[in-house]
Amino acid sequence: MIDYNEKLSKEQMTICQSEKNLLVKACPGSGKTRTITYKLAYRIEKNPDNLKKLIAITYTNRAADEITHRIEELGIDTERVWTGTVHQFCLEWILKRYKMYTKSLNQGFKIIDERVKERYITEILRQFNLRIHWREINTRYNRELRLVEQDENKRKVIGVYHQILRNNKELDFEQILITSYNILKQNAFIASDIKDSIEIICIDEYQDTQDLQYAIIEEIANSNVRRALQINFFGDPNQAIYGSLGGVAKDLQAINNEFTNICFEEKTLSGCYRSTERLIKFYKEFMIDEYSIDANGKVKDDIGIIQYNYEIDREQIYDSIAQIIERNIQDGIPEKEICVVAPVWDLLYPFSKELQDRLPDVKFDAPDITPIKRDPLNLFYKLARLLLTEPNIKKMLYRRKLAGEIVDEISLYMGKQLYIEDMDLLNIVIQAKEDTEKGSDFVKRGIDNVFRVIQCKIEDSLDLKKMYDDFLEKMTNRLENENYQLTDDLSTFKKMFKEKEGVVINTCHGVKGEEYQTVIAFGLVYGKIPSVYIESDKRDEEANKLLYVIASRAKSRLYLFSEKGRVYWDNGVRQYVDAFPTRQLFQNKSVKYDI
Repeated sequence: MIDYNEKLSKEQMTICQSEKNLLVKACPGSGKTRTITYKLAYRIEKNPDNLKKLIAITYTNRAADEITHRIEELGIDTERVWTGTVHQFCLEWILKRYKMYTKSLNQGFKIIDERVKERYITEILRQFNLRIHWREINTRYNRELRLVEQDENKRKVIGVYHQILRNNKELDFEQILITSYNILKQNAFIASDIKDSIEIICIDEYQDTQDLQYAIIEEIANSNVRRALQINFFGDPNQAIYGSLGGVAKDLQAINNEFTNICFEEKTLSGCYRSTERLIKFYKEFMIDEYSIDANGKVKDDIGIIQYNYEIDREQIYDSIAQIIERNIQDGIPEKEICVVAPVWDLLYPFSKELQDRLPDVKFDAPDITPIKRDPLNLFYKLARLLLTEPNIKKMLYRRKLAGEIVDEISLYMGKQLYIEDMDLLNIVIQAKEDTEKGSDFVKRGIDNVFRVIQCKIEDSLDLKKMYDDFLEKMTNRLENENYQLTDDLSTFKKMFKEKEGVVINTCHGVKGEEYQTVIAFGLVYGKIPSVYIESDKRDEEANKLLYVIASRAKSRLYLFSEKGRVYWDNGVRQYVDAFPTRQLFQNKSVKYDI
């Protein structure tokens, strides 16, 4: 048994043991993920005979994997635990199981990614002779099943786009949500069935949840009043950095107004165990929703470093950051405790290469183009992951869980029960012959062998066939793309799923929820923070929230750069103009930056 009193603070313990519906406001470094992990473990230990699932809905796949991994490290069987994004939840718990109740899904469907969506919409914009960026086309729906977009020209574009999806029997991420919601609204028993199989749902990063996503959870929670389902929301309104994607940080009153059959209580995690008191004071300047944050960590009294440079030229940024990394490593800070962030990916791809050229002896966990696109919604991506992951004791529980999910999905798609266990599938995968130097051949042969041994044919399921073709098409396109410069060898493929280590290079959105001794942020200029694609009256709030997220990742050392030479698109004059430093940093008089 786990000694929860020893492992958790009083705040964390209260939330862990609570059987009430909660809205938990968690400050940075308060142990939010830790609390969710122990709460799920506590429920398993308390009710070992309960077969109902424990659900953790996260914003990223990385966060979902982290929760599963932490529970496994506690020695708790994760068979009852399901973790994933809200889109994965909708796909696996609603669309795959109840597709027969939607005519459009009966003939098979496949999920498209942002790359395909961009291609479709860009082509439609060209046909309509509209000079706007494809990302300005808002394809989201509200809970009244109406498009959020009000501009008539953009709505026409969306209409054509949706017709293409219907013709191709495709769903994008927004269609996953609206189709799932439709199924629940039109078939009340489905929401009840799902509710009956779940004990608790923990929603992480609730402040980035879309209104339609709230509505989906609400339909399940409000169904079948007599049966209990515990709902816990975890997050921080100050870190609501996905407002442009429809994220809504609802308060306690709004939550209670929506979930009519259950009542929520508000709890806080106000103890920060991550950052120095000086750093906390710095990023509290950017708070939108003010509440107490207490420095409780071991480093709380350290002076640390807070530097800001707005005089440096864009071309000098590579050398300067390389020098900072070298200094920090010399000071004894491990490479994996150093993180370099930027507001957007387009700044990171050239930067990553430049930095690695300057520091050849330093390891980097940098954004790489891989032969297989990360796509956890695709069964064949999961199967490829099993084939390419080296089996070891440390990863056994995870591999068994993944194998079990694959068996269940194949059974679902084939419409029959497969009489094989997770270990049976792992044994089949382990026997995959490495008699080819080409990674693509190894993956395809491995998949074919799995289906041959379990005596199933991919082509017997329209859904599986579409998914398989999509998987192969994406892999082939990446290998043939000259810009990616990928080699089709087995070693390249296997590198995909090896645990990376070294200096992390990521976007400020990508590192949310993580922590590092040293954080280095660049590109902090108008146009990037805040983004000019955000409505003008919301730009200051967006800038504050992004700066809050960036600064609160650091334990003791923070380096900020608003380099000269960046430009932004001024739609008023329809041209690029020189960007200036992010105002919230440049005009901040409450902090004395280190030289």
